[in-house]
Parts: sequence; structure tokens; C-alpha cells
Amino acid sequence: MKKLPFFVFLLLSTSYPLNLNAEMPRLSPECLEKIKTRNEQFNRIIMKDIIRDLELDIDETNYFKVTERELEAAHLIYGGKENDDYYESLHKQFMVASRGKPTLLMGAGEAYFLFKRPDHTNVALHLKLSNSKWEVDDTKENKGTSIRFKLLKCEKDYLQKKTEYYKVD
Repeated sequence: MKKLPFFVFLLLSTSYPLNLNAEMPRLSPECLEKIKTRNEQFNRIIMKDIIRDLELDIDETNYFKVTERELEAAHLIYGGKENDDYYESLHKQFMVASRGKPTLLMGAGEAYFLFKRPDHTNVALHLKLSNSKWEVDDTKENKGTSIRFKLLKCEKDYLQKKTEYYKVD
């Protein structure tokens, strides 16, 4: 019975973090806004590189740009069926390793799915709608330009503070 308080004390003392007085580092709202702007610019540069490098005749005014999140939202709005070939055939395209965010440009009965692989290969999939399912009609690939992703100073500072916060001596 005398061992119970000892084990309770031991359990409580080991369950709390070692640095109770230190505040966990966070990114400032200004830094988050800079990150968002940098990411959008990075994605625009990648898409321009893909379109130019693969010599695609894509006029972005004739196509509607769809993100993976927007595709998910549309799927839920229109019923969220479990076996939806239309949705599944588009959603599976987003399951790729890429630099930046993959982009889906949709037109009437056709779509382009653009992304840059981690090895800097530019890829464009031309999709056609047939029988309520999107199918790959053509694939273009070409070695693209290496585009650097630069960490912002506030990100570097945050990562350094986070490392120090979680460092156990």
C-alpha cells in the first residue's frame, strides 16, 4: 500500500514535459502570410516551367483550375458517394509525389493534370471524359528546370527554436 503513492508520484513526474516554463515556439501571423505567398509563387513558377517546357497549348482562361481540396468539397456537396467513378478517376491523379502542388485544369470534356516530380521531371497528363470516368489520353514528360525552394528566415528561426525546445539534455 505504501508503494502506491510512490508510483503515482513517479507516473506524474514523468508525464509532464521537462521544460514547463518554456513556451512552445510558434510561427507568427506575418510569417504564415509570407509562407503562403512564397508557396503560391513557387507553384506558379513550377506551372509556368511545365507549360513552357512541354510546349503545351494551354490557355488558362479556357480551363478551370481545381485543387485537391476543391475536388473533395465538390464530391461531398454532390452526395459523396462511396463508389463514384467520376470523382475517383480524378482524385487518384493527385496521389503523386511532386514538387509544389499538382494542378488540375478542367475544360469541357477534357482536363490537364500538371505536376513536377521530385527528380525535376515535368509531367502533363491529358485526360478525356468517357462514360462518366476520366481516362488518361496522353502523357508528356520532359526533364525540367531545377527550381529551388527557399526557406524564409522566420521559418529557419522557428525550426531552430523548435529543435531547442524539444532537445532533451
